Amino acid sequence: MKLKHSEKVIVKANNLLKMNHEVEKIYIDAHDIVDDEKLKSFFRELAFERNEFSKALQRETIKLGEVPQSFEGLNKLSRAYHIIWKNLRPLLKQDNSPELLDQICSIKEWSIDNYNNLLQEFNLSLSLCKLLVEQRDLLHSKMNRIKVNEALTV
Repeated sequence: MKLKHSEKVIVKANNLLKMNHEVEKIYIDAHDIVDDEKLKSFFRELAFERNEFSKALQRETIKLGEVPQSFEGLNKLSRAYHIIWKNLRPLLKQDNSPELLDQICSIKEWSIDNYNNLLQEFNLSLSLCKLLVEQRDLLHSKMNRIKVNEALTV
């Protein structure tokens, strides 16, 4: 069965919502594990950002006349989530900032790829397109700042 174009956009938007929910969960769990107050604050900020991204995406999905999927209490997490968490978790208790920051950048790169995937769809509403570009560019900007800060500390 071939999906109509608008259905394809909704499926991809819901996939993006799920990804943001999973990344928010990763950051919340990381916040709960780390001891360093700077890292706690860092992960709290990252989780809040993803929560805000999700809320904005949900509003856009509603504007498209669809009901956004809810991922609260979601028991089935994606394979990507498990891979990311498996790679990130051991670094949270170590004093290995460069590797930890590399993992955060990997999460941001994965996220940017997902945003670009949806942005390639034709006939996105202008407001959805603007939101996606804004969120993607913010992720990219923050990833670049992390890389610059990491390079300066080496």
